[in-house]
Amino acid sequence: MDMKDLNEFRNEFEAMQQQAMQGACADGSCIEDDDYEDYPDYLRAIYSEIMPPFKSGITISRWDLKRMAAQLDESFALDVRERMFKNFMQWVATPADMQAVIGEFKNLMDMKCDIYREYSERYPSTKEIFDTKIEKADKAKKYLDKVYVEFFT
Repeated sequence: MDMKDLNEFRNEFEAMQQQAMQGACADGSCIEDDDYEDYPDYLRAIYSEIMPPFKSGITISRWDLKRMAAQLDESFALDVRERMFKNFMQWVATPADMQAVIGEFKNLMDMKCDIYREYSERYPSTKEIFDTKIEKADKAKKYLDKVYVEFFT
């Protein structure tokens, strides 16, 4: 490897670092659809509509994904959230499996919405903020039902 190649590699690496530091993916705009070529369309649909907190009203963390999988007797290592989501969804083979996964997503959303309700009662000035999040979570649960009907019935 000569010095020119090494400098090009360094520049590419620094550009990737700079992009990561600026939070270019914070809104999910840089998620590449190519990663989902081998997966069914419902994965792309769920990931793009349920996983982003600005759409679903809740944050689904890596630990949340790990806990939901544990409830279904599945296990995987902590990793990048998108990869963990794919690992969580890869065992879905039947409509019953998908119902179980949707049930876990809904349980998580209900649990977080209960926390939001508790905070809005304790701190009335935050009620408007948390009510918006709860509405988004309710829409996300309906969207999960829609995905189930479209892809599994």
